[in-house]
Amino acid sequence: MPALPTRFTPVETVRYVARPGLLALPSGTGMAVLFLFMQGSALTILLWAIWWPHPRTPSGWAFALISSGVLVGSALAILWTLIRRSNGMARGILMAPFIRLTVTDRRVIWTLPWSAEPLMEIGLSRVHGGILGDTDRFGRGNAAILLHPDDPAGEDGYIHLDRLPQAHRFVAALGQA
Repeated sequence: MPALPTRFTPVETVRYVARPGLLALPSGTGMAVLFLFMQGSALTILLWAIWWPHPRTPSGWAFALISSGVLVGSALAILWTLIRRSNGMARGILMAPFIRLTVTDRRVIWTLPWSAEPLMEIGLSRVHGGILGDTDRFGRGNAAILLHPDDPAGEDGYIHLDRLPQAHRFVAALGQA
């Protein structure tokens, strides 16, 4: 594998690199997109009903403009409330397809192409190993990074990763520590 020069260490040997792309989206993203599509469709139908036929009188124009403003304002207020409450989840969904997961001989790194700083980094001294979950016929599957007990980075002592390309290689790279 090629060496990865970084600002943090002189040279690291890369053991595994994954760019899961759209498959890295969290489960439930499809349902959220379907919900947004259905809400957008309902809003479009209501706006069409308000503006068809085209208003011809001043009172018709006033009704169309006020009703459209109320509908669009309500939709934006609801969207703003949802995004503000779950800002981390919305940010994660938007960034997930671009994340690159790299395992080197010293650490596990999550990076984004437009940022010089890693999104997250865990030294291999904190990693106890890896577990391979179910995989499909293409080698994509679930895996988990097992951390030492009481490590603050993991939930219940591990970090779960869904739909990793060549998940068996990821677990093998963690096991080489």
